[in-house]
Amino acid sequence: MMAFRRMLYSLLTVVAAVGLVYAYKSTSEPMASVNVETADAETNANAPLQAAPTLAVSHRLEKRDLHLDLKVTNFTFSLENMGKENKDGEGHVHLYIDGKKVMKLFGTSYVWKDLQPGQHLVTVELAHNNHDSYGVKQEFKVDVKE
Repeated sequence: MMAFRRMLYSLLTVVAAVGLVYAYKSTSEPMASVNVETADAETNANAPLQAAPTLAVSHRLEKRDLHLDLKVTNFTFSLENMGKENKDGEGHVHLYIDGKKVMKLFGTSYVWKDLQPGQHLVTVELAHNNHDSYGVKQEFKVDVKE
């Protein structure tokens, strides 16, 4: 009878140990995937996030001269890298008058002199180093008097 109890006790111990291992394994795998996601989130949180550039344009007409003042955020003008590899938040500005690109700007102020009389559509657009648009632009109309 004593041998039977030992055998039963050993068997129950093995079953209990297997059950614990199984329970641990089934709960540890989901926790491992949660930990991986947490680790990825921490890694991404430590990586610098580049906020999207913004553009605000104010303008005024002085006789036939169009004065532009640009306010940009998260953007750096870069004449030296124009036509080179894109860098987030770097580039220049394309100025369009009546749908035609007329100038590349590398600063926050510009005067387009001697606009012809009449109404004109002006577009000011942020561009990457390779001239692709950031998709950030402002359009407005001006009415130049004779």
